Amino acid sequence: MIELGVAFERNPELSWTEMDGEAVVLDAERGEYAGLGGIGGRIWELLAEPITATELREIIVTEFEVHPETCEQDLLAFLDQLLASDMIRRS
Repeated sequence: MIELGVAFERNPELSWTEMDGEAVVLDAERGEYAGLGGIGGRIWELLAEPITATELREIIVTEFEVHPETCEQDLLAFLDQLLASDMIRRS
C-alpha cells in the first residue's frame, strides 16, 4: 500500500518523450511503453525529482478541479500502478 508521506521519483533507466501533449514512457528492456496524458502526464512531470504523494496530491488539487479525497484515492492507485510496472521507485 502506498503511503502519503513516501517520496517517489521516475525510474531513471526508462526513456521518455513528450508526444502530442502526452508523456510516452519506454521500457526498452521489456519492450513496453505507456502513454500518460492529462493528470497522469502532469504527475509524470512532477516525478522528475523526489516528491511525496502528499505533495503530489496538493499540487493536483490546486491545478485541477478535483475533490481532495477523490484525488488522493486516484493518485494512490495510479502511483501503485506505476510502482508495480517499475516506472517509478521510492526515493
